[in-house]
Amino acid sequence: MKIQITPEKKVDDALVVWHEETKDTDIVADIRSSYGLKFKPNSVSVIYEFGLIGSITPDRVIDVLKPLVRALKPGGEFYIIEQDFDYILRALIGGDLSLEEFNKSYRKITYINQDEIIRILEELGFPAKEQVWWQEGMKFKKKNSEIIIMGKKNNNQ
Repeated sequence: MKIQITPEKKVDDALVVWHEETKDTDIVADIRSSYGLKFKPNSVSVIYEFGLIGSITPDRVIDVLKPLVRALKPGGEFYIIEQDFDYILRALIGGDLSLEEFNKSYRKITYINQDEIIRILEELGFPAKEQVWWQEGMKFKKKNSEIIIMGKKNNNQ
């Protein structure tokens, strides 16, 4: 099984899980909550997390992501896809992004950059030296303002 945590389908062969019903949602469950959807350990082959971190407070990030990592099979892939706050700030300061567009498109509870994603993945048991950064040819289109980093679950996690 493959899942994507996002309000809109971005990966053709993965179920869409989101906290409210949308036209693409397959499973409505608030993963941000301790009462949200629980997956059987070692039952999911790939998880694509699109913007989940931006929708929760920084102090809850690890607690929300740990059950997802437990659900991954050994060798399973965990993709974190988040808006790169460093990129967004450079665009805002450089005049490529208006304040109006920033307020409309980049409203988050938590802002994140590549160093923080690397740290979060390391804390979840994915060593930095084994993390894979986004490359052309992945199963979904990358926006300029996104960071995509993948960790692969080993047998010891």
